[in-house]
Formats: sequence, structure tokens, C-alpha cells
Amino acid sequence: MKAVQQPRALATREKILKAAARLFALKGYHDTKLEEVRNAAEVTTGAFFHHFSSKEDLGFAVLDRHMERRRQELEQIEQEMPPPRDDAPLERVYRRLDAIAELVRRREHRKGGCIIGNLSTALADTHEAFRQRLADSFDDMAREFLPDLEAAARQGRPQGTLDTWTLARYLITVVEGAIMLARTYRDRTLLARHFGCLKEYLAQNLGS
Repeated sequence: MKAVQQPRALATREKILKAAARLFALKGYHDTKLEEVRNAAEVTTGAFFHHFSSKEDLGFAVLDRHMERRRQELEQIEQEMPPPRDDAPLERVYRRLDAIAELVRRREHRKGGCIIGNLSTALADTHEAFRQRLADSFDDMAREFLPDLEAAARQGRPQGTLDTWTLARYLITVVEGAIMLARTYRDRTLLARHFGCLKEYLAQNLGS
């Protein structure tokens, strides 16, 4: 019986997370009531609290789910892309930027924008635990670039002359800002242009 219940429990949890992510994106965290999440997921109160102890607990899980799905989707996109021209560190950075641009394109039909950006706007100033989890998520994204930035810096700059961790965070700042502007202006070419400027900046500062 336990082996039968486990997939069902996981499916119920996923239904709740999908409903919450959609509502958080459309209405915001503060304006979304747990009753709305339960109704959208078509689960009972007991089923909901079996998986999540509070709205905060649910919010953390939505954030974790978003990050894991993002990681999986980017890996899949990179596997589908043509082989890189070479294995230079900056080429790997450019490839990840291209994968992010493609991920944004594939998500254009989704309403509500980026869940991390939405949660940051709503909670970073007022909820310390959420602020820390969101900061960790942004840093996780920055770490995706860090090894290749460090390798490129070793090849193209005298040792110790570049703060690669700050540069990795700067990349995420540009990426998230470009995504927000592209959505706001409803102009997908903005993303390509800003990413192009970012690649040019990296080539000028890290190119050997």
C-alpha cells in the first residue's frame, strides 16, 4: 500500500505547487490566499497541510521547485543546441546566456513574469527568511557562471585583478534586468541586444 501511496502523494504535492506558482505569479504572494491555492489544486485542507505546514513553507517549496525546473530546462536546452565552436571558458558563458534566452522565449506564453523577481519585490524588505532564500537563489544562478569566469580571468587577466564573484553576480543582474525590460516593453529583441552587449563586455574584459 505504501508503494502505491507514494506516487499519489507526490502528484498531490506537485498539483499544489503548480497552483501556488501560477497564483503567486498572477496575484502576488501577499494577495494569494491558501484557500485559493487549495481550490485551484483541487485538494482538501487536510491534503494541503499534509504537505505544507504554512504559507511560508509553501512559498519556500515553490521557489525550490522553480530553481530545480530552471536547472533541468537549461540543461535540456544546452543539449539541444549545436556543439560549441570551441571549449573556451567564455564560449561556455555565452552558451549559457544563449540557453537562458531560449528558455525565456519558450516561457513567453506564461503569465505573471519571473517568480523569483515577483517574490523579491514582495518579500525581500519585509520577510528575512524569504530574503535569505531569494538571495541564495540568485547566488546559485551566479555560481553557474563562476567556474568559467574564473577560468577566463586566469587566461585573459593578470592574477588577482578581477573580482569574478562580483562579475558573476553582475551577469545575473543584467540577465534578470534584461528579462524584465523585454517583458515590460513586449520586445523580445531587447533580450538579444542586452545579452549581446554583455557578451561584448565580457570579451573586452576577459578575452585573451
